Formats: sequence, C-alpha cells, structure tokens
Amino acid sequence: MQMMGWQKKYENYLICKNKVTRKEKFMYKAVISDLDGTLLSRGHHVTKFTKNVIKKIIKNGIKFYIASGRSYDQIGYVTEQLEVKIPIIAANGARIFDADGNMIYEKGLSSKAAKAILELDYENIAEGSHLNIFSGNDWIITKGTAQKVYDRISRDVKVDFKEVPKDELENLDILKIFYIGNHEQLTNLEKAILKITDDVNVIFVSDYCMEIMAKGANKGAAAKFLLEREGLELKDAVAFGDGENDFEMLITAGKGYAMGNSIDRLRKLLPKDFEFVGANTEDGEAVKLQELFLERAKNI
Repeated sequence: MQMMGWQKKYENYLICKNKVTRKEKFMYKAVISDLDGTLLSRGHHVTKFTKNVIKKIIKNGIKFYIASGRSYDQIGYVTEQLEVKIPIIAANGARIFDADGNMIYEKGLSSKAAKAILELDYENIAEGSHLNIFSGNDWIITKGTAQKVYDRISRDVKVDFKEVPKDELENLDILKIFYIGNHEQLTNLEKAILKITDDVNVIFVSDYCMEIMAKGANKGAAAKFLLEREGLELKDAVAFGDGENDFEMLITAGKGYAMGNSIDRLRKLLPKDFEFVGANTEDGEAVKLQELFLERAKNI
C-alpha cells in the first residue's frame, strides 16, 4: 500500500526525532525562520534581544535563513534590522534568493490551475473576502479594492499594491493566489478550489489569510533546495514557525519548533509531542536559539 504524503512526512519526523534523542550533543549548523508570528514581534519588528542573539549565532558560524510568505521586496527591511545579508525563501517557497538578492529558484502556479481558480465566483463562495496575487515581486489586487485589502492587513507592513482589472488577471505569471477574509468563509472557498484542481497546495498562513501554491511548492522543499546548495542537509537545521505554511519545514528539519502563538490548523497537523516555544511577543525563538547555540549566555 502506497504511503500518503503526510504519513511519509510524519515517519521522517519520527526518524529525525529519534536521532536527536540518541545524540544529545548533535550540533545543528543552520536555522530556518518564518517571519510574521515567529521572528517578528509586535509591530512586525525584530526586538533588540532577538537581533543580538541572531548576530551572535551567525558570528559563531551558524547559518541563518528566512522563510516567509512575503515577497522578496517585503522582507528587505527585516534583514536591514538584523544587519545581515542572507539567503531568503520568499512566497512560501515559490521563490528562493541568494545572499546577493539573485533569484535561484522559482515554482509558480500552472496557468491551467490559476485560470480555474480565477474563474470561481469567490465573492459569493467566501462572502467579504478579497483576492490577492503575487506575480513576480508585485502584489496584485483587483481594481477598486485597495482600501478594503489595506484595512485587513497590518499597518506596519509596507505594501505597494498594483491594481489590475479582473479580466486581465489570468494573463499574469502567477506565483501564488491568496484570499483575505473571514476564516469560515475561506474554508468554503478552500473546498471549492480543491474540487476543481488537485494541482495545488492550499494553506492558511493565519486564520484570515488562505493561500494557493503550486503543488510541491512549500517552505520544506525550498529549505531542502537551499541547504543542499549550501552543502548542508535538512537534518543539519532547526526551524521555527507558527502557521500551516510552516508545517513541511517544521517536520522535515532536523528539529522543528512551533511558536506558542501557532494557529490551530498547524497545531492539529503536528504530532502531540511536538515541541512548542514561547510566543513571538515573548522572543520565543530567540530564547530557544540562545539555549541551543549560546549555552544560555547572559547579558546579551
């Protein structure tokens, strides 16, 4: 009997977990971190404590990578705050950039899948929701909806929308499609999408944001690609995340940590014994990084 995708991932997680248990002094060589709800605290900013911890572990030879649902252009201010030049996984794994900002990997939605999704009457299926598209580095919205979309996202996230008429959307090269709206309404749309195509991956990055990626495009696959390019393996890395879009990355890394503020959809997917750290507002990731790599260093 062929093993289902999630079963295989769970088996790999158990293998990695047992290896770590047997080798308590296993030395990880890399960190892969989500941004929103994970590395970033209130106001979508990096705290001084987190910044200092990351700078110290990098100085000690640990590689640090960002894996976000954001576009590459929306991540730049974070690396500026951290004062680092590092490889970045953007758009939930649909794009990867090296430390110099050169794109080294891309996996967007097929034109067939994108067309089928865009033909859905999403406004009736998920009342009050708003359609968004990532095309290249552009954040695309339908003409006339800018204020409504802006009202649903954090004021701390710098966004430069590009408004496009609905009848021109299917002409775009689409990395991902995402909808912002009420969670229950979005789950109705999720069911409708999965009825018309099986060539996509539908995930919730938060309770109010549902994203549609190409099948096989996820942070876990992107992390594997990036680490191998850098001469490392997934078992060499620890990963941190809080959303359903972090699931593959968390269970395929050498050790995954879910944030204390993780959304319910991620919690339901993870094994019962999966390790959680403090919330993003408590510097949960940095506290664990300090424990792992700095031996509980004081006065950081």
